[in-house]
Amino acid sequence: MYNYVLAVAADYTTTEINIPLQRVFIETVDKKQVIHEYDDGSIEVVSFSDVAYFNVTLQWPTITAANAAIFLDFYADTLKANARARTFYITLPDIHVYTVRFLNPLNRSTTPSLMAGGRKEITQVKLRVEGKKP
Repeated sequence: MYNYVLAVAADYTTTEINIPLQRVFIETVDKKQVIHEYDDGSIEVVSFSDVAYFNVTLQWPTITAANAAIFLDFYADTLKANARARTFYITLPDIHVYTVRFLNPLNRSTTPSLMAGGRKEITQVKLRVEGKKP
């Protein structure tokens, strides 16, 4: 992915998220295209852009309360990510720093077995990779 995105400065640059991933890293690449399938089974593709875009999905089945608070802070703070409105920097599992934005609401949970240890779960964070850190 790093080789296919341009250098893009984030809206919020003061700090970046660098929390090691525990479980799943899903990378989805796509292009802005519409596919038309005709009655005879033939396909025509209309391309609106030749630029690939990447979405990533991250999961932490158990994360410290402090690290879970970092995600909440970035998501809720209007000067940081402001939910989906602003971009920020994050280090992804390929060890590169990317400029990203949230794509979905932030879901954090605490189960009774995790409460005593001050741990939480972030079931899924979906991010759009806007570029790599310049």
